[in-house]
Amino acid sequence: MSLLSRRLSQRRWPAAPAAVAVVLLGAVLVGAPAQADPARPSQPAQADSPQPAQADGSRPAQASDGQDAKAAGSKPDKAAGPVLKFHVVKNEVGLPQPAESDPPLINWGVPGDPDGGTAKDVVVKIDVSGISAFAEVRGPDSCPDDVCAWPVTDIAPDGYAGGLLEMSAKPGVALGTTGTARVYATSTNATVVDTTVKVTVGAVALVVSRLADTETAEPGSTLDAPITVANTGSLTAQGVELRFGTSHELGFAQRFSNCVYGTTDPPSGGGRPLPEAVCRISTPVEPGKRYRLSTPVGFDVKETALFEFVDFEVTPLAATVPTGAKSGNGSRPVLALVPDGSAPPSGNLTDRWRWIVNAVNTADLDVTGDTVTADPGDTVTLAAKIRNDGPGSVDLITTDGQISLLVDIPKGTTAVKVPERCRLWNGDGTTEPDPDAPAYLCWIGSPFPVGKVATVPFVLKVGADAPATTRGVVRHMSEWGAELEFDTNKANNKAFFTVHVTDAAGTGGATGGSTGGATGGSAGGSAGGSGGNQPQTQTIAQPNGTAGGGTGALAQTGSGGTPAIAWASATVLAAGGALVVVARRRRTGAVA
Repeated sequence: MSLLSRRLSQRRWPAAPAAVAVVLLGAVLVGAPAQADPARPSQPAQADSPQPAQADGSRPAQASDGQDAKAAGSKPDKAAGPVLKFHVVKNEVGLPQPAESDPPLINWGVPGDPDGGTAKDVVVKIDVSGISAFAEVRGPDSCPDDVCAWPVTDIAPDGYAGGLLEMSAKPGVALGTTGTARVYATSTNATVVDTTVKVTVGAVALVVSRLADTETAEPGSTLDAPITVANTGSLTAQGVELRFGTSHELGFAQRFSNCVYGTTDPPSGGGRPLPEAVCRISTPVEPGKRYRLSTPVGFDVKETALFEFVDFEVTPLAATVPTGAKSGNGSRPVLALVPDGSAPPSGNLTDRWRWIVNAVNTADLDVTGDTVTADPGDTVTLAAKIRNDGPGSVDLITTDGQISLLVDIPKGTTAVKVPERCRLWNGDGTTEPDPDAPAYLCWIGSPFPVGKVATVPFVLKVGADAPATTRGVVRHMSEWGAELEFDTNKANNKAFFTVHVTDAAGTGGATGGSTGGATGGSAGGSAGGSGGNQPQTQTIAQPNGTAGGGTGALAQTGSGGTPAIAWASATVLAAGGALVVVARRRRTGAVA
């Protein structure tokens, strides 16, 4: 099994293919990279070479540890060339005793310096002399003199190098034996900030319980999270750090004196901070035992809740907590752990979990469109608007159905300026905007809280042959072509762009979309026949009653209608994976 497969199999983070591609592109790292403390910069070329002798035969004094730390903390001189900084997945690694077939790893990566140019002749090395007495290592080839080496050659500013070192405990070595491996590199022109990894025989393996998703949370209620913590490893954890992250429409029902509260910016947050609590619990967690929380952790379900979640994660007690978090209140109760039986059997275990909390709620999205009067040849602006009238706020981090507007260009007019958020709707959603196209799908997205209004303006030119009154349908849907089932009020799901043309050449009256789109606006809401808030893929029928064969919302799709599409806006991809579309059937996962 590959490193990446092994790491991902231990987590249940929700992810869409676009987001995963961005996060993992060119890297073997999983999760947020860690850096050892203190880090030491290695100078170009001479990183592990002996210093030349002085005239009297002595060698120059080496910098002290304090000087090394000071050098690491100072900002490198960009004039000296590129600066490379190591990342490791974990800077503390435990070795099972006896050894297992799937060995632990030192998993390193080093990105290029985007501001410093190409790093030349890079050779990455791991000094294992601090662990070789109790650990067997397997590097790229061999590790002569307890130094394993990877000749990387050059690393461009946008480049990346990575590798791994397998380790296993030697037979008979006592649990708790520990040492340190140093990860560093040499280069002819780059300064390298090295790092260290602490290696221990035996391991603390903390896991948390998996909570079943709920689809029936009542707005205004409080939910208890019966979380348990277990240690399936061989060493005692002297304490644990529990992290809770929530979506915005949930709140912490009770606060504890040994927890700090602030925000975090996880990959699953859509590029915006989410509420977080970090609880440092000093209760020792022994191998083979399970513990429950001394006081249930509750979460308030706000009146605006709709698609919500709680992320929680357990790690051995850390020395620090996020600097942006607020200190706890000493008058509040202390959150502790209480013994609760044996640890669960190994296998389906996790150190992090995403608890899906969907509220029994709706969100009424009100769509409106402008009406203008113009002469043939005039250029006019019409704006489509969508407003969330509540009661639920739409924040689609864990579900499909990102909000979009389908805009039908009225017959006899031409779109001469199209908003950047809009793409041509032609049945497959893959084409760039075309000013002569009859319909566009405009991405609105989320979060879309109660009271928010999104405006989508189109600039249209009125043709010489435009009828006296011409209309185009404007209605909301998901970007996948499905009805937004959480909006149960179908009466205001669609509106019209209307152009009254003075001195019109024709006498056709209200045409070109005056009835177009009526079928898709409401009848489509029952397609799929499912209950609840789950968006359903559907076929969107061609508008009926369009004069001259129709240039209504989907006039080019033919009488049979067009199948629902899966169109992802370029805006989503540009977000670098931060805002992702996740399958409506929840993918459980982990916290930031």
